[in-house]
Amino acid sequence: MTKETVLVTGACGFVGSHMVEHLLGKGYAVVASDHPRASLNGLKGRAPFVPIDLTKPETLEPLNQYSFQRVFHIAGLFDYTAPWQRLYEVNCLGTRNLLQALANNKSALKSVVVWSSGSVYGKSFRREPINENEPPQPINDYERSKLLGEQEALKFHQEQGLPVVVIRPAAIYGPRSRYGLAVPIFMIKKWLLRFIPGKGDFIGGYAHVDDIVGGAEFLSGRPEAVGQVFNISDDSNMSVGDSIMLTAKIMGAYMLPIHFPITPIKITAFIDQTVSRWLGRRPTLERDLIGYLDRDSWMDNTKLKGLGYQLKYPSLTKGLPEVIGWYKQQGWL
Repeated sequence: MTKETVLVTGACGFVGSHMVEHLLGKGYAVVASDHPRASLNGLKGRAPFVPIDLTKPETLEPLNQYSFQRVFHIAGLFDYTAPWQRLYEVNCLGTRNLLQALANNKSALKSVVVWSSGSVYGKSFRREPINENEPPQPINDYERSKLLGEQEALKFHQEQGLPVVVIRPAAIYGPRSRYGLAVPIFMIKKWLLRFIPGKGDFIGGYAHVDDIVGGAEFLSGRPEAVGQVFNISDDSNMSVGDSIMLTAKIMGAYMLPIHFPITPIKITAFIDQTVSRWLGRRPTLERDLIGYLDRDSWMDNTKLKGLGYQLKYPSLTKGLPEVIGWYKQQGWL
């Protein structure tokens, strides 16, 4: 049986490098792509690399030499401090540019899995998992740019017949992650988070990176998934406070038995971001990232599991000890 040729965009990043590993392990012929300035260390020469800049359509032309059966579009700008124009150019227009290039050479395509974000649902106080029928209500610029990107993808499916599948991942954790859900881990290490922010009772949404890439590959092989949106989240029903306490316990870090109001933390983050912008450095605290501490982001994975996908890491209690162990082995903690 001939190997299917697949494209992974954002292949040098956290999720992208795991996607490449997963697909190679499954026997696919993988073509990796990322920004020309991306570090290739994560690829380790295991797949041919095509440098592309999603904001410059002419750089996508080298992809025409391949006939892809599946595409995993992970590339995007995941940065809560980035200006709106840059987020829009990469996450929306960049997605449009890639999909147009694929639409021009789609004869062999079976599936194009496009990464959105579970955060597009916005703030919820319902205390029940959010399913795919919930109208997105993005709050910050990153969320808005991701929603526009997924809308572009679904438009290409409806108008040009591109076999698009949109996934909305929960907060992703796993080896090699340095951002997003990894931030609280490093903050605990630095004694910046040794208390419960606010009441700590909001329910978070979590997913191990292995289930993100595994779920994406699973959906790419299901024709009935085309044209649809899928949440990818684990089965955890854990509050933000409990997840922080679990993380600290695994790390062996002492936690102060106190709850600290969210508002002063947000004000501090705003000041830190403003000063950091003047100094030309990344802030220690990011206001939009702090915002996830006082909102429910619990996601319903019934639709994904209904097609037959089985989670490798159904809960934080199973996945987090392995990940923190990996961080310690690498000397990150």
